[in-house]
Amino acid sequence: MSKKEELNPDYTTFIIDDTKYETIVPTKVSNRKAWERPNPNMITSFLPGTILELYVKEGDVVKAGDKLLLFEAMKMHTAITAPFDATVKAIKISTGDKVPKGELLIELK
Repeated sequence: MSKKEELNPDYTTFIIDDTKYETIVPTKVSNRKAWERPNPNMITSFLPGTILELYVKEGDVVKAGDKLLLFEAMKMHTAITAPFDATVKAIKISTGDKVPKGELLIELK
């Protein structure tokens, strides 16, 4: 351990392309939730917004590209489509619901 690391343990060391960098990681960054690979069977909201219309119901069989719902965020309407052929297992929202970012909307199987 170098003297600098002994004197100031708040520094974090990164080695990129064989070059050593020392920096202080802000609390806002160090307390951030770790990234997780999204589950492709879980359709979640990418922004806070409103559910304008549902095109499917539980038990429906959908093909890749079929519209699942119409979502409004920041005054823009976005059709959320099925990422692959599937069956709608559960619908967790209703038309008119206001949802936060990351909210589970539809579960596929």
